[in-house]
Amino acid sequence: MTEAEQFVIDYMEGRTESKAFVDRLKADPGIEDWLQSIVPEGKIGYYEILHDEAGRPYFRTGPYDVRRYIDRALNAENKSNLQRHLDVFGIIARLLKEAFPERQIRFDTSMKKKFNFLLKACPDYLYSRAIEESGIFEKLMKELPTGWSEQRKVKEFRKRIREMFYIEGQNYPRWLHVSEWPLSPAGKPTKFLKQRNSDGGDVVKYKFLDPETGKEIEVVQNWYVGVKA
Repeated sequence: MTEAEQFVIDYMEGRTESKAFVDRLKADPGIEDWLQSIVPEGKIGYYEILHDEAGRPYFRTGPYDVRRYIDRALNAENKSNLQRHLDVFGIIARLLKEAFPERQIRFDTSMKKKFNFLLKACPDYLYSRAIEESGIFEKLMKELPTGWSEQRKVKEFRKRIREMFYIEGQNYPRWLHVSEWPLSPAGKPTKFLKQRNSDGGDVVKYKFLDPETGKEIEVVQNWYVGVKA
């Protein structure tokens, strides 16, 4: 077994953390070289969506390029890092199952379970990239007693995360796009104050407070960002 293959298997079986895997994947082209080398002969890839003369959509196809699939997953818009990493995991897992149908690989399910839990427990308006990357979610999840039911954990997580970010009632931002709830410069939770529309509602400015310093933090979202003509 080559070093690249062992590294991939370690990731698939949960011995290598997702961030460490993705960091090396970006730095070491040998990982994707090995993945490409095991692509079954004749496997087709589905790429950009095109339209025929009648306006009907269809995928442009071609030989399966694992680099393009992984790059598309890692750079997907409006997805959290966890979602992106889960997509990469799925791409590689499906490829391994096709390439080695008889091989016994114990695919790790912890990332999928974490994603499904946060999908139920964390409000969309709070799930920002800054909060996700801070480790706050993981820390809070680890504090929940292991003997509790899933339903009780979800309820308690939602209660604590709202308290942590000073949310009372319905006072939370209505984002134009995905959540960009910020942390303070010190990496601590901030409190949402208000939002204000401008330019006929096409631009929304969100105000947050850093409770430790009393300073306000502004986040601006534009309706047209990411909209393709």
